[in-house]
Amino acid sequence: MVGTTAACLPLYVVRYRIGPLPTTLLENLIWITVAMYLLSLWSERRRPAARTPFDIPILLLLGAGVIGIIVSPDHNRALGIYRAYFVEAILIFYVAVDLVRTKDELRTVLLIAAAGALTMAGGQTVLFVATLARHSVQIDDAPSFLNTSANAVALFLEPPLAFAAGFTLFPTTVKERWLGVASLSLLLVAMVLTLSRAAYVALAVLAVVLVLSVPSRRLRLGVVGALALVSLLVLELPFISQRLGTLNHSVELRLSIYNQALSMLKQRPILGAGISGFPIRVAPFRPEGQEIELYPHDLWLTTWSELGLLGLIAFAAIFFGLLWRGWRALTRAQDIYRPVIWGSIGALLLYLVHGLFDSPYWKNDLSVEFWLIAALQVIAIRGAKAAAQEPDSVSSTRAAPH
Repeated sequence: MVGTTAACLPLYVVRYRIGPLPTTLLENLIWITVAMYLLSLWSERRRPAARTPFDIPILLLLGAGVIGIIVSPDHNRALGIYRAYFVEAILIFYVAVDLVRTKDELRTVLLIAAAGALTMAGGQTVLFVATLARHSVQIDDAPSFLNTSANAVALFLEPPLAFAAGFTLFPTTVKERWLGVASLSLLLVAMVLTLSRAAYVALAVLAVVLVLSVPSRRLRLGVVGALALVSLLVLELPFISQRLGTLNHSVELRLSIYNQALSMLKQRPILGAGISGFPIRVAPFRPEGQEIELYPHDLWLTTWSELGLLGLIAFAAIFFGLLWRGWRALTRAQDIYRPVIWGSIGALLLYLVHGLFDSPYWKNDLSVEFWLIAALQVIAIRGAKAAAQEPDSVSSTRAAPH
């Protein structure tokens, strides 16, 4: 169920009511997973065993969210966002960390989650090609599969792409490498077809990290050549060059939004605008006629606005703590744990770069995806440490006679 929930993240778009309460299919899958986890604890007669290095900043983040509800101008909406983006997402984190203990369990979760990500990538590709065949592609409003915008599709696909790159670089078997290459290719095509310029910048940064991570100098030259060829082919596509040509307007709009957000936060530096409060609190600073934005189009400004200074500090401690711990553990990790740790670092770097121009995390699927990335890293680092501590005699046991 953890893997199924990870595969079905985009299904938050399936919305309905259970009695008076609005809900989504993703939310129901999360609660089914939690219920089955609690049932497993009961059947095994044990308590939750998972402790993580992020427990204290998580408590601070949840506390900041409660304050964000209190100061929000719309308490009902704020409570719904808090439930979906924090309570449920963090529950999945702890469930995954406690349950996934072996390499086989980790591989199962990854394969099921990959199936969902590849379905999303295939859907985006088919939709774009079908729209292109009808000559209906709008450069400033690209087709988006199961999402309100193509940029949201790009944000969702970035972490799976990073994990696919990790398994391409550090596979445990030849089959894993070919699966990684195939997955990376499909995800990359889908990412290009979102026409998200911020995603292109993020991919360029990840490409540099990928090249630096290649262990062989000869292979590194091949990767550089392949990336250069792919880049030239992509830039030759007419709709890509047209999309890049509209950059000036986007830059001016974002600078205006950033200035509005900073002006508002100067007046409310400690508490921020409250959860879902940005459109209302920033209204006095918004130029007349400008479209109302839900968030400031920047990961850190959004977090500060929604959760206040305490939430910003707690989230930064979690985010950069994951980067630091992953980087330290990467060189010592072996087997499946190494590509998983590399994938988590790559995913966070993509969030970091794309987060300069948009608000990753602040969406139903992206918030759960973030905590699944965190869980996978915690699981992989724990597994790598346990594997390193195993005595050499375990791997050199005598074979049974034929």
